[in-house]
Amino acid sequence: MKYGGVFITGTDTGIGKTLIAAGLARLLVNRGMKVGVFKPVASDYAKASSDRSGGLMSEDGKLLLKAAKLPNSAYPGIVPVHYLKPLAPYVAGWKEGAVPLKKIEQAYWKGKASCDFLIVEGVGGIQVPITQKFFVTDWMKKWKLPVLVVARAGLGTINHTLLTVEALQKRKIKVLGVVVNGYKGKTVAEKTNVKALKKLLKVPVYGPVKFNPKYRANLDLLAKDLSRLGLKF
Repeated sequence: MKYGGVFITGTDTGIGKTLIAAGLARLLVNRGMKVGVFKPVASDYAKASSDRSGGLMSEDGKLLLKAAKLPNSAYPGIVPVHYLKPLAPYVAGWKEGAVPLKKIEQAYWKGKASCDFLIVEGVGGIQVPITQKFFVTDWMKKWKLPVLVVARAGLGTINHTLLTVEALQKRKIKVLGVVVNGYKGKTVAEKTNVKALKKLLKVPVYGPVKFNPKYRANLDLLAKDLSRLGLKF
Protein backbone atom coordinates (compact mmCIF):
# COMPACT_ATOMS: atom_id res chain seq x y z
CA MET A 1 0.00 0.00 0.00
CA LYS A 2 1.18 3.50 -0.82
CA TYR A 3 -0.22 5.05 2.36
CA GLY A 4 0.03 4.03 6.00
CA GLY A 5 -3.47 5.15 6.78
CA VAL A 6 -6.61 6.88 5.59
CA PHE A 7 -9.05 9.44 6.95
CA ILE A 8 -12.70 8.54 6.33
CA THR A 9 -14.91 11.60 6.17
CA GLY A 10 -18.42 12.34 4.97
CA THR A 11 -20.34 14.96 3.07
CA ASP A 12 -22.69 15.13 6.05
CA THR A 13 -23.53 13.28 9.24
CA GLY A 14 -25.52 10.04 9.32
CA ILE A 15 -24.46 8.83 5.87
CA GLY A 16 -22.67 5.65 6.92
CA LYS A 17 -19.03 6.68 7.11
CA THR A 18 -18.59 4.54 10.24
CA LEU A 19 -19.94 1.57 8.32
CA ILE A 20 -17.54 2.16 5.43
CA ALA A 21 -14.63 2.63 7.85
CA ALA A 22 -15.56 -0.60 9.63
CA GLY A 23 -15.95 -2.50 6.38
CA LEU A 24 -12.59 -1.32 5.16
CA ALA A 25 -10.98 -2.31 8.47
CA ARG A 26 -12.43 -5.82 8.25
CA LEU A 27 -11.40 -6.09 4.59
CA LEU A 28 -7.76 -5.34 5.44
CA VAL A 29 -7.78 -7.54 8.56
CA ASN A 30 -9.06 -10.42 6.45
CA ARG A 31 -6.13 -9.84 4.12
CA GLY A 32 -3.74 -10.36 7.00
CA MET A 33 -2.89 -6.75 7.81
CA LYS A 34 -2.41 -5.34 11.30
CA VAL A 35 -5.08 -2.65 11.21
CA GLY A 36 -5.73 0.09 13.71
CA VAL A 37 -8.93 2.15 14.01
CA PHE A 38 -9.32 5.59 15.53
CA LYS A 39 -12.22 7.99 16.12
CA PRO A 40 -10.97 11.15 17.83
CA VAL A 41 -14.32 12.20 19.31
CA ALA A 42 -17.63 10.40 19.72
CA SER A 43 -20.88 12.20 20.51
CA ASP A 44 -24.12 10.67 21.78
CA TYR A 45 -22.37 7.84 23.60
CA ALA A 46 -24.00 4.72 25.03
CA LYS A 47 -23.04 2.54 27.97
CA ALA A 48 -22.05 -0.84 26.57
CA SER A 49 -23.11 -3.96 28.42
CA SER A 50 -20.04 -5.75 27.08
CA ASP A 51 -17.72 -3.25 28.73
CA ARG A 52 -17.00 -4.90 32.08
CA SER A 53 -14.99 -1.94 33.31
CA GLY A 54 -18.17 0.13 33.33
CA GLY A 55 -16.67 2.68 30.97
CA LEU A 56 -18.27 4.50 28.09
CA MET A 57 -18.44 3.06 24.61
CA SER A 58 -20.08 4.70 21.61
CA GLU A 59 -21.92 2.61 19.06
CA ASP A 60 -19.56 3.82 16.34
CA GLY A 61 -16.53 3.01 18.44
CA LYS A 62 -17.81 -0.47 19.23
CA LEU A 63 -18.32 -1.18 15.54
CA LEU A 64 -14.79 -0.07 14.69
CA LEU A 65 -13.40 -2.17 17.54
CA LYS A 66 -15.28 -5.22 16.30
CA ALA A 67 -14.27 -4.62 12.70
CA ALA A 68 -10.57 -4.57 13.50
CA LYS A 69 -10.98 -7.63 15.77
CA LEU A 70 -9.51 -5.81 18.74
CA PRO A 71 -10.25 -6.54 22.43
CA ASN A 72 -12.44 -4.26 24.55
CA SER A 73 -9.33 -3.20 26.44
CA ALA A 74 -8.18 -1.35 23.31
CA TYR A 75 -11.28 0.84 23.26
CA PRO A 76 -9.97 3.85 25.29
CA GLY A 77 -7.22 4.34 22.72
CA ILE A 78 -9.63 4.02 19.80
CA VAL A 79 -12.10 6.66 21.03
CA PRO A 80 -10.25 8.89 23.51
CA VAL A 81 -12.98 11.53 23.94
CA HIS A 82 -16.76 11.20 24.42
CA TYR A 83 -19.63 13.65 24.66
CA LEU A 84 -23.14 12.90 25.82
CA LYS A 85 -25.06 15.15 23.44
CA PRO A 86 -25.21 14.50 19.66
CA LEU A 87 -23.61 17.84 18.81
CA ALA A 88 -20.51 19.15 17.09
CA PRO A 89 -17.66 18.70 19.61
CA TYR A 90 -17.10 22.45 19.91
CA VAL A 91 -20.76 22.99 20.82
CA ALA A 92 -20.98 19.92 23.06
CA GLY A 93 -17.95 21.26 24.88
CA TRP A 94 -19.82 24.36 26.01
CA LYS A 95 -21.46 22.32 28.76
CA GLU A 96 -19.34 19.18 28.89
CA GLY A 97 -15.86 20.68 28.68
CA ALA A 98 -13.64 21.71 25.78
CA VAL A 99 -12.15 19.04 23.55
CA PRO A 100 -8.72 17.99 24.91
CA LEU A 101 -6.72 18.19 21.69
CA LYS A 102 -3.50 17.10 23.36
CA LYS A 103 -5.11 13.89 24.64
CA ILE A 104 -6.38 13.10 21.14
CA GLU A 105 -2.99 13.81 19.60
CA GLN A 106 -1.25 11.43 22.01
CA ALA A 107 -3.84 8.70 21.37
CA TYR A 108 -3.47 9.11 17.61
CA TRP A 109 0.30 8.65 17.59
CA LYS A 110 0.11 5.73 19.98
CA GLY A 111 -2.44 4.05 17.71
CA LYS A 112 -0.41 4.85 14.60
CA ALA A 113 2.66 3.18 16.09
CA SER A 114 0.78 0.00 16.97
CA CYS A 115 -0.40 -0.99 13.48
CA ASP A 116 0.53 -1.26 9.81
CA PHE A 117 -2.44 0.76 8.57
CA LEU A 118 -4.58 3.19 10.58
CA ILE A 119 -8.15 4.02 9.66
CA VAL A 120 -9.33 7.29 11.16
CA GLU A 121 -13.04 8.06 11.11
CA GLY A 122 -13.90 11.72 11.33
CA VAL A 123 -16.69 13.61 13.05
CA GLY A 124 -19.53 14.55 10.71
CA GLY A 125 -18.35 16.56 7.70
CA ILE A 126 -14.98 18.13 7.01
CA GLN A 127 -15.69 21.54 8.56
CA VAL A 128 -17.23 20.36 11.81
CA PRO A 129 -15.67 22.53 14.54
CA ILE A 130 -13.67 20.69 17.19
CA THR A 131 -12.82 23.91 19.00
CA GLN A 132 -13.50 27.48 17.96
CA LYS A 133 -10.31 27.55 15.90
CA PHE A 134 -9.77 23.88 15.06
CA PHE A 135 -11.76 21.87 12.51
CA VAL A 136 -11.80 18.30 11.18
CA THR A 137 -9.68 19.38 8.21
CA ASP A 138 -6.97 20.44 10.65
CA TRP A 139 -6.53 16.81 11.73
CA MET A 140 -6.28 15.74 8.10
CA LYS A 141 -3.52 18.26 7.47
CA LYS A 142 -1.75 17.71 10.79
CA TRP A 143 -1.63 13.92 10.38
CA LYS A 144 -0.98 14.14 6.62
CA LEU A 145 -3.59 11.49 5.85
CA PRO A 146 -5.24 11.02 2.45
CA VAL A 147 -9.01 11.25 2.57
CA LEU A 148 -11.80 8.96 1.39
CA VAL A 149 -15.13 10.81 1.18
CA VAL A 150 -18.38 8.95 1.90
CA ALA A 151 -21.44 10.44 0.19
CA ARG A 152 -25.10 9.55 0.32
CA ALA A 153 -26.75 8.12 -2.78
CA GLY A 154 -29.84 10.31 -2.90
CA LEU A 155 -30.92 13.78 -3.96
CA GLY A 156 -28.55 16.57 -2.95
CA THR A 157 -25.40 14.48 -2.96
CA ILE A 158 -23.94 16.07 -6.11
CA ASN A 159 -23.82 19.51 -4.51
CA HIS A 160 -22.57 18.23 -1.14
CA THR A 161 -19.91 16.05 -2.72
CA LEU A 162 -18.57 18.70 -5.10
CA LEU A 163 -18.34 21.22 -2.26
CA THR A 164 -16.57 18.74 0.00
CA VAL A 165 -14.01 17.68 -2.58
CA GLU A 166 -13.38 21.28 -3.63
CA ALA A 167 -12.82 22.36 -0.03
CA LEU A 168 -10.37 19.51 0.56
CA GLN A 169 -8.42 20.19 -2.60
CA LYS A 170 -8.20 23.92 -1.85
CA ARG A 171 -6.54 22.95 1.43
CA LYS A 172 -4.14 20.71 -0.52
CA ILE A 173 -5.50 17.58 1.18
CA LYS A 174 -5.14 14.41 -0.91
CA VAL A 175 -8.54 12.99 -1.93
CA LEU A 176 -8.38 9.27 -2.70
CA GLY A 177 -11.93 9.17 -3.97
CA VAL A 178 -15.62 9.19 -3.15
CA VAL A 179 -17.69 6.21 -2.00
CA VAL A 180 -21.41 6.57 -2.71
CA ASN A 181 -23.21 4.76 0.09
CA GLY A 182 -26.71 3.63 1.06
CA TYR A 183 -28.09 3.04 -2.42
CA LYS A 184 -31.71 1.84 -2.56
CA GLY A 185 -32.41 2.63 -6.20
CA LYS A 186 -35.86 4.07 -5.56
CA THR A 187 -35.37 7.51 -7.10
CA VAL A 188 -34.11 8.92 -10.37
CA ALA A 189 -31.47 10.86 -8.44
CA GLU A 190 -30.04 7.69 -6.92
CA LYS A 191 -29.94 6.01 -10.32
CA THR A 192 -28.03 8.88 -11.93
CA ASN A 193 -25.84 10.39 -9.20
CA VAL A 194 -22.86 8.06 -9.53
CA LYS A 195 -22.66 8.61 -13.28
CA ALA A 196 -22.96 12.36 -12.78
CA LEU A 197 -20.25 12.47 -10.11
CA LYS A 198 -17.89 10.46 -12.31
CA LYS A 199 -18.33 13.06 -15.04
CA LEU A 200 -17.98 16.04 -12.69
CA LEU A 201 -15.09 14.95 -10.48
CA LYS A 202 -11.45 14.27 -11.29
CA VAL A 203 -11.09 11.80 -8.40
CA PRO A 204 -12.31 8.17 -8.42
CA VAL A 205 -15.98 7.61 -7.60
CA TYR A 206 -16.75 4.18 -6.16
CA GLY A 207 -20.06 2.39 -5.82
CA PRO A 208 -22.78 2.72 -5.18
CA VAL A 209 -22.71 0.57 -2.06
CA LYS A 210 -26.21 -0.82 -1.67
CA PHE A 211 -28.11 -0.36 1.58
CA ASN A 212 -28.05 -3.63 3.51
CA PRO A 213 -29.31 -3.83 7.12
CA LYS A 214 -27.24 -7.01 7.58
CA TYR A 215 -23.91 -5.20 7.26
CA ARG A 216 -23.51 -4.06 10.87
CA ALA A 217 -23.96 -7.61 12.13
CA ASN A 218 -22.03 -9.23 9.29
CA LEU A 219 -18.87 -7.23 8.67
CA ASP A 220 -17.34 -9.99 6.58
CA LEU A 221 -20.21 -9.62 4.10
CA LEU A 222 -19.64 -5.87 4.02
CA ALA A 223 -15.89 -6.37 3.53
CA LYS A 224 -16.58 -8.77 0.66
CA ASP A 225 -18.84 -6.25 -1.05
CA LEU A 226 -16.35 -3.40 -0.54
CA SER A 227 -13.60 -5.52 -2.05
CA ARG A 228 -15.47 -5.38 -5.36
CA LEU A 229 -15.15 -1.59 -5.50
CA GLY A 230 -11.45 -1.69 -6.27
CA LEU A 231 -10.47 0.89 -3.65
CA LYS A 232 -6.83 1.94 -3.92
CA PHE A 233 -4.59 3.23 -1.15
